[in-house]
Amino acid sequence: MNKSRFRLQSLLIVLLVALLVTSVVSAAPKDGPTVNLSVSQSTFDSTQDVLVDVTFSNSTKHTVRILKWFTPADGLEEAVFKVLRDGEIVAYTGAHYKRPNAIGKDYISLKAGDSLTYTVNLSDYYDFTQTGEYDVSYSASSFQLFNEKGNAFKSRDALTSAPINFKADGREAKGRPTPPPPPPSGGNSFSACTVDQQSLIVSARNQAKTYSSQAENYLFANNSGTPRYTEWFGAYSSTRYNTVKTNFTAISDAWDNAGVNFDCKCKQPYYAYVYPNQPYNIYLCKAFWTAPLAGTDSKAGTLIHEMSHFDIIAATDDVVYGQAGARDLADTDPNSAIINADSHEYFAENTPSLP
Repeated sequence: MNKSRFRLQSLLIVLLVALLVTSVVSAAPKDGPTVNLSVSQSTFDSTQDVLVDVTFSNSTKHTVRILKWFTPADGLEEAVFKVLRDGEIVAYTGAHYKRPNAIGKDYISLKAGDSLTYTVNLSDYYDFTQTGEYDVSYSASSFQLFNEKGNAFKSRDALTSAPINFKADGREAKGRPTPPPPPPSGGNSFSACTVDQQSLIVSARNQAKTYSSQAENYLFANNSGTPRYTEWFGAYSSTRYNTVKTNFTAISDAWDNAGVNFDCKCKQPYYAYVYPNQPYNIYLCKAFWTAPLAGTDSKAGTLIHEMSHFDIIAATDDVVYGQAGARDLADTDPNSAIINADSHEYFAENTPSLP
């Protein structure tokens, strides 16, 4: 009898564990697109591009729309791959952008049953200078990643793949646009900027300097979870708070002392972009010129956003875009909020004003 009871209890435990595992797996979106990666070879020598095929599939019965910023549709514009070399994270060396809110044309439509494949040269965007065994997976998340019937979902969505594995020999780093020599300490230099644009940039830098200094002073004066802090960075912890404080000290110091080159050749509908390992070169795009000098999504705020991206400053990422996304991130994932560039910008702009 005792043995039978023991077997019954064991069976119940097994069933309970199975149900729990099923629940975890089912937490992934049931009714949305999927993404898969593949490579045509298991090894790449130093002369070969590391080409990866990315396939988006829609097994649902309706059209799905994916924000193309987080796909390779126009080349890679976000760090959507998680790349490990011998278990260590490999740096993304591509551009980081600040963008306006997504609109209809920023989405890719994928009809029911359809698939779409892009080929990405990973060695153009990630550091493949060292030989090793690489594990690569697709991992994108955004407040507006999916859009259905013209309405973006009001939560942070994710699209991830299983990892692929291959070996690659180290190769020379891919070239990036060569910026001009840096200007004198604390000065500005300009590439392809008109006189009027130069004047706007100088005003924007001065305002960014003011914003950054005010944010730094605020953080040193409070050391607590104030409404302003929690609005953009979430629940207070001393570790996270000190990270943000350190970031703004570095940002403020850069505006005080760094020579910055501003490049005005970008024709994309974004605000600006930088290469995080190329301080202090900031590429200004169309949306920058129509933005207000100060306030939400301003010229000054854009410069703070971009300055925070540099590896030697704060090494922020673009986890989410926009005030709604930044607030949601602060509420749900404060550890990510403190590395999000827009969160730093909105904290500095402080509009609407919070104590």
